[in-house]
Order: sequence, then structure tokens, then C-alpha cells
Amino acid sequence: MTEEIIPQEIHDTPGAIRATIEQTREAAHTAAGVMKARNPRRIYLIGNGTSLYSSMAATYTARLLAGADAPLVMAFPAGDFRYFTPALNPQDVVIGVTASGEFRDVLAVFESIKGQCLTVGITHVPGSSVTRIADQLLYSAGGPSHVPVMTKTYASTLTAVHLLLMEFFGADQTFYDDLAETPARTAAAIEEAEQRLPHIISELSHFDHAFYFGAGCAYAAALEGALKMKEMAILHAEGSETWEMASGPATVVGENVFCVSMTNGDAMDEETNNGARHTRQWGARLVEIGPQQVCDDLYLPAPAARFACFSSLTLAPVAALMAYRNARARGHTPDHPAWRERYISQGMTHIMGE
Repeated sequence: MTEEIIPQEIHDTPGAIRATIEQTREAAHTAAGVMKARNPRRIYLIGNGTSLYSSMAATYTARLLAGADAPLVMAFPAGDFRYFTPALNPQDVVIGVTASGEFRDVLAVFESIKGQCLTVGITHVPGSSVTRIADQLLYSAGGPSHVPVMTKTYASTLTAVHLLLMEFFGADQTFYDDLAETPARTAAAIEEAEQRLPHIISELSHFDHAFYFGAGCAYAAALEGALKMKEMAILHAEGSETWEMASGPATVVGENVFCVSMTNGDAMDEETNNGARHTRQWGARLVEIGPQQVCDDLYLPAPAARFACFSSLTLAPVAALMAYRNARARGHTPDHPAWRERYISQGMTHIMGE
């Protein structure tokens, strides 16, 4: 395995989104039809880490599309759902997101509830374990991942969930058109980030603490961005929802940290922008990722989607690239992370790149 694989996979992300749209919609239509036949009242999305954050991002699609009498769509950590399983009825649907198709808690949930309700597996790997136990399957596309720090798989599995929920809730063509424009937006944001990151990283690489925040789908992207900064640059990073940033994280933000503000290009941005202004007042360095810069520090442009539910498909790859460049500046090699054995020792043998 050669170095610099992660940046290539980040640059491959727009193509992975496009391929998933082209190759997965038919399966999404079929699975959504099976779901509709159940007339579900509750749809559970389960996953861990990156797959949990993509599940969270997808719930905003449901919120935009669902009417007052539509089923409730909720995201849960797979381990929490496994050991504290809610009472299920035959109408319920459980969607398990596992890029590798091997995450043990998703598999354990599907095995334990088999026959009780409909299960839908979303994975990046044909022939993986989840493909043998799920009632319905969606494959994300864009080719295999060869690194343990998943990047393009976040976007491609999320695109698959977007398609499933759009089909289920009967989204009109404007949603599909906007999703189809996402690869171009994401590619433009990645290319612009490559130009700006050398200066940004020179300003940030000495910090050992970072706080990410955003609202709506940008909150899910903030969680994913913080995870990537931890995994790649090996520093303390937290993701918070915009209004939560005003409580706990606000007590420790100061000159010894940098903050990352992530925005969608919608009405929720104003509160996030207010939080960004406060972090600057408290002495922190600030990177804004979104369609507009409002403060006087560092900025990575990310064009807005027409529908904010698709924003994390552009925000997350930019944040991942920043994490990678910061890792390299700090002397780390994210393509070959030192923590791999720690994950495997906990039974997480599904890590991509194995």
C-alpha cells in the first residue's frame, strides 16, 4: 500500500456519489416499495461512527419530506440499539448502515430481530456478512476503499440512504436534480480546499484541541469532521450541535484551541454564525466551512445545496481533507494508523483496508 491513498479517495468522492445515484436508485425504489407495503410507523437507522453520522444526516431528508402522519425516522448507535432494543412490531423497519458489511452490532441486531420486522442493509461491500442476513439490500458504489479511515464510503452510503428515503417518501424531481448536482459541488469544494489548506494548516497544526459545530445536516457533518480529525491527526476533537456549543464547549474554548464552524446555506446558519463570532471573541482560531464566510479568520468554501439535507455530502469531504493535511503536518500517516490494533483488539475487525 502506497502513501497518499486517503486524499485520492477524498478526490474520488464526487465520482462515488455519482456512481451510487446511477447504480442504486433502482434497488432503493424496490426496497422502498417493500417498506411501504408494511405501512411502517417507525423506521430505525442504526450504525456506529461514520455510519451513525451518515444515518443522522439522512434523517434530515426524512424531516423535509415527511408529512404529519408519516412514519418517524430515527438514528441510533447500533450497540445501543442492540442492547436496549425498543419493542418492535411487524410494521417497523430497521435499516443497518455498515460500509464494510461486517460491523458486529449491526449484524447482531439483524440476527436477533430476524422475522420480527423488515431489515434493510446498506453496505459498500458485495458478499459481506450483512448481505446474507438483511431482507433488503442497497449497495453504495464508487469502488473499494483501501484505508481504515473511511472517507468516500461516508458519502456513498449516505447517498444510498438519501435515495431510499426519497423513494419511500415520494420526493419530487427537484430533490433528485439537486442530489445529482452534488458531485459537482463537492468536487469544486475539494479543489478549492486543496488551494487554501497549506496556509490553513500552517496556522492550525500546533493545536491539540478542536471543536466542530453546526446545525441540522451540518451537525452530522461536524460529528464526522471531528471523528476524522481524531482518527487522522490524533488530537482531541469534539463535534457539537450549534445550540449545544453554547453550553459545555463554550466553557473551555480559548486561545489554546481551534474551532470549525459548518453551515448549510439555510436559515439555521445565523445561529451557527453567531457561535462562530463568539469563538473568535474568546480567542480561538476559527475555520468556517460552508457557502459564506462571516468572520475574519480561515475559510473553506462549500457551495450550498438547494435542499440542506444534502449539505453534508459536500461538507464532510472538505473536513476529511483538512484532517488529513493536518495529520501529515503533525507527522502522522493516516493511511497506516497506529491505532488499528486498538480497534481490532475490541473486535472491530471490519475496518476497511484490512
